[in-house]
Amino acid sequence: MKTGLFIVSYNITTGLAGAPNFEVHLTVSTPTKEVNGMGHITQATNPPLEIISKISGDFTYMTVMPNSTHILVTAQGYPNIQWPPNAGIGPVILPNSKLRMVLEDNWQSGTASFSYVDSQGNWIDITNAKVEAINQNAFAENLN
Repeated sequence: MKTGLFIVSYNITTGLAGAPNFEVHLTVSTPTKEVNGMGHITQATNPPLEIISKISGDFTYMTVMPNSTHILVTAQGYPNIQWPPNAGIGPVILPNSKLRMVLEDNWQSGTASFSYVDSQGNWIDITNAKVEAINQNAFAENLN
């Protein structure tokens, strides 16, 4: 089990051709049991689906047997709005994505369900998606 503050990134997909893909980059705080970060949902449709979410949520350890511990992560995503400084109170912002992951105790893999709001305002649910950690070194190299 990891402890402290760490960063983890995931690729979440059903593996089916043309299915939505959810890439998530999270900062995990084990003392507060909180997760925060960014998510990017894409799908090769016409027009292409592209949803960016500012994600926040929490996690808990689930031990179902003495030697079988999993991690449940639940989070919601909100549109990333650039609000001008000193602009006052803004509008109520509704979530545009939801995420539930059950991860192995090493934070590297698991399964997930996620939902997102499509362009017509309907919630689309994706279930039985595979969660795989993204190589942090490869991610960092793409930032440069």
